Amino acid sequence: MPFRSRQPDVDLPQSITTWQWLFESSASPLRTNSSSLAGFTNAQTKERISWADMKAHTIHLSTALVKNYGLQPGETVALFSPNTIWYPVAMHSVTRVAGIISGASPAYNVEEMTYALKTGRAKFLMTVPGSMGVAIAAAKAAGLKQEHVFLLEGRMDGYKSIGDLIEIGKGERRTLRVPELQQWNDRSPKSSQCLQIQQITPNTHKKVLAVLPSFHITGLVHALHLPILLNAEVYMLPAFSMKAMLDTVTEYQIGELLLVPPILIRMVRDPIVDQYDLSCITRFSSGAAPLSEEIIQQLRAKFPSTGFKQGYGMTESCSCITAHPPEKYGYEHAHKVGTICASTEVKIVDEEGEELGLGQPGELLARGPQITMGYLNNEAATKSTFDEDGFLHTGDQAVIDEEGMVTITDRIKEMVKVKGIGVAPAELEDLLLGHPHVEDCAVLGVKDDYSGEKPKAYIMRKTGAPEEKALGQALLDYVKEKKVKHKWLKEIEFTGEIPKSASGKILRRVLRNLAKGDSQGTVVRDEATAKAKL
Repeated sequence: MPFRSRQPDVDLPQSITTWQWLFESSASPLRTNSSSLAGFTNAQTKERISWADMKAHTIHLSTALVKNYGLQPGETVALFSPNTIWYPVAMHSVTRVAGIISGASPAYNVEEMTYALKTGRAKFLMTVPGSMGVAIAAAKAAGLKQEHVFLLEGRMDGYKSIGDLIEIGKGERRTLRVPELQQWNDRSPKSSQCLQIQQITPNTHKKVLAVLPSFHITGLVHALHLPILLNAEVYMLPAFSMKAMLDTVTEYQIGELLLVPPILIRMVRDPIVDQYDLSCITRFSSGAAPLSEEIIQQLRAKFPSTGFKQGYGMTESCSCITAHPPEKYGYEHAHKVGTICASTEVKIVDEEGEELGLGQPGELLARGPQITMGYLNNEAATKSTFDEDGFLHTGDQAVIDEEGMVTITDRIKEMVKVKGIGVAPAELEDLLLGHPHVEDCAVLGVKDDYSGEKPKAYIMRKTGAPEEKALGQALLDYVKEKKVKHKWLKEIEFTGEIPKSASGKILRRVLRNLAKGDSQGTVVRDEATAKAKL
């Protein structure tokens, strides 16, 4: 039998949209005490959006998108942006009228952004001035109209901003504003995983496509579970710097910091931290990638009055599968990923798919309302990732103890997780095989204290290729030119043969064993990137 959460199930509404639940339902605090709720603040500019503002802005923005620009139910709006307080406004505006949000990493280059737009079938694109160069080129390559490219914030000649669209929407008389859910029509996404429906009902609500996560734009989900912190102010830094973050912490006396492992590493190693009085911090929260035991203990020593919690999930789970409960915030539990979240079930299975019990390590599978429905237009990937009962194969090896605490012990899937972002080895292998001096190659993830994992390539040189040191550096630079930063190689090891099965499949297990031992061939490391992050 699956392991179930020890928490009571969440009473999830089955026949209303996220927007209706958040802004219109009888359970929403916005209906009674919206003035006392918190909101979103730009920590640099001090610009703020309250939850009351959020509701008004989303009504006006969605009205302008539908009435003035023809946004249809089932059409996709791509958000290509770093942190901004206008991101949730755009997100809720689009899903309010049954549109689809497709998030894209602000680090994407033109080629990657073009792929994201085409694969997600985006009809609109929202970005920021700093990303407009890539956005314009990608939009043109993907066939988007210039007038369908908007700014989330800031100003640029020839492009309208969200602020402009909100003013357009405000101009509509109240009786003419677009309602929160239009009927689906023949323009709904053509996918075996998505139904064309006339209204949301208890039997069909999970089939309404709302968000495409940026994991190769293949995720298909029915809701976006971003933190909805109605009583806690969310402070956003558009561009990260350690000084700016620490200034924000001390200015607003922030008690809990939600940080990814690379930033936690800097909290214990960067000398600038010692210049601040951080006694206001009571707890660190971590996620997106593993945090080493060494860093956990250094964090505990440097901030002895704090607690620690983390959550475990993946793109396909939208939000957490497990998280630390309040009674387990002590550092003695920090190396674990918490207990099973409410309304969620977990199975631990062996290589044959047989279910295991307490204390027995195996692959972790999860099922719950937060799990995606599958992969967009990729039935084969959906079938291989979800079992017949709807459980998601996470690709991580885990073990559950008597207290219900889950520990991730190893990685099973081929996917490399760099700062929590999935990097497909096949993508890098295809790129490297296109280089004129590469005969064969294989890529896998290797441990990295800063990023959790980083890609490493094993390379077979072609006859007549340059010597290994020179070729290794050339290949590191080649990947940097072609791919976004989180896909850059940590190192290259030259080998005389890539281990493969009789059918030609790369034996990554053999490569992992090699990676754990002493290197057999010449290794060329990306020293420039290693020095830069120090």
